[in-house]
Amino acid sequence: MSFKMKTVATYTAAALLAGLSYQVAAADVQERRMKFSYPVSQTNPIGLATKKFIEIVDKNTDGKFKVTGYADAQLGNEIQAMSSAQGGTIELTVVSTAGAANNVKELGVFDLPFLFQTVEEADAVIDGPVGSGLLEKFEDKNLVGLCYWDYGFRQVTNSKHPIKTLEDFQGLKLRALQNSIYLDTFKALGANPLPLPYPETYTALETKAIDGQESAYLVTQSSGYQEIQKYLTETQHVYLPAVVMASKRFWDRLSSDEQTILREACTESQAYHRQVSREMEKDVVQELIASGLEFNTITPEERARMVAATEAVTEKYKAELGAELVDQVFAEIQQVRAKQ
Repeated sequence: MSFKMKTVATYTAAALLAGLSYQVAAADVQERRMKFSYPVSQTNPIGLATKKFIEIVDKNTDGKFKVTGYADAQLGNEIQAMSSAQGGTIELTVVSTAGAANNVKELGVFDLPFLFQTVEEADAVIDGPVGSGLLEKFEDKNLVGLCYWDYGFRQVTNSKHPIKTLEDFQGLKLRALQNSIYLDTFKALGANPLPLPYPETYTALETKAIDGQESAYLVTQSSGYQEIQKYLTETQHVYLPAVVMASKRFWDRLSSDEQTILREACTESQAYHRQVSREMEKDVVQELIASGLEFNTITPEERARMVAATEAVTEKYKAELGAELVDQVFAEIQQVRAKQ
């Protein structure tokens, strides 16, 4: 290469670097510190997604945003963390839609029993107009909905007996989320649901104050329930998304560039979360069986009986949530099923 060509190449590279530096400098990004509260362990996909979100934010702000994750409900359970975000004492948290429905009641549509059959159906609703429209409702509650992660389908463990029929639910004392639709669903199935906060569940199971609990496979595993429960039943009674949200008090202090960075990091972490969680779920049942849990599925006939037993719950909450919203969700699900 001639001296002249080398000189041009050098100037071109320098100009490109200068342009990139200018873009970074032009972005309105300040030094900021944020607390990110989440209710499960660091090894759960929610914990891994939180770590990924923090890495993306750190990279895209050149280290100016210092986000610290607080696992295992260190800053309070879901409801407490959401309240803290509303008050501005923490900046970021992730709350299941069942918990977040305390502020945006329409999120209860995800809690309707036996609504989804596959993750593809859930993804279609979450990624579509229903999901985006529900995120927008948080601004009236001093919160900002950024994106969705999820806990997947929920299953039931207990220490009494396998659940193979509708009658096997009868009288079981099961910890359920602090959510009226969940409570009504398990009452309709014949169980005795108790709305315990997540951090209290392990002790309640260990001391036999309750017989069982319902959670996603990976939450069951990361919570250590396999150590103190005997039976695991694949009920798939509900699919549980989770909303990543920011304090609006904090959000309103950010520049538009800073807000964009956080939104894009959330979207990127959502894709990562789905990939990781679904890979991990491929092996988790065998791991839980290896740890000593007795596993069983429910026949299509018994599942149909359970669906029928809870139909009144769906009808009851359809009016409360809004018939138009519920019908829209069912329509989107049917579109996915029609393509299969």
